[in-house]
Amino acid sequence: MSDELKPEKPEMTPYQILMREIAIGVLVVGLSVSAVVFATAAPEVENDYFGVYVTSIHNSKRQLLELERIGGKAAVVAVELSDWFDGLWHGRRLAGTLAVLSVAASLLCFLAGKIPPLDE
Repeated sequence: MSDELKPEKPEMTPYQILMREIAIGVLVVGLSVSAVVFATAAPEVENDYFGVYVTSIHNSKRQLLELERIGGKAAVVAVELSDWFDGLWHGRRLAGTLAVLSVAASLLCFLAGKIPPLDE
């Protein structure tokens, strides 16, 4: 093939190179920290306190019925969503949260490097 038929590959700008390096760094550091958190986190034991079954105040059907009576179904959904969100920041779930956030941040940095500069 001759050189005339090959499309020219545009040269990367310093900004694009920097954003690609930042994206790779964020991904490597984020996944490394996530792996360390996962390895060092204690296994989760739910509703167990010295061998005695303990119910959470939000898991009690009576409490949920009272909450629904006072605040409606939206209040019950809000409490369940809040409990789920609070659970993301503890133990092994924190490792998963960190992994997802680092992949998302790395992807955003990589995509920001693909945006052409405005000063051309």
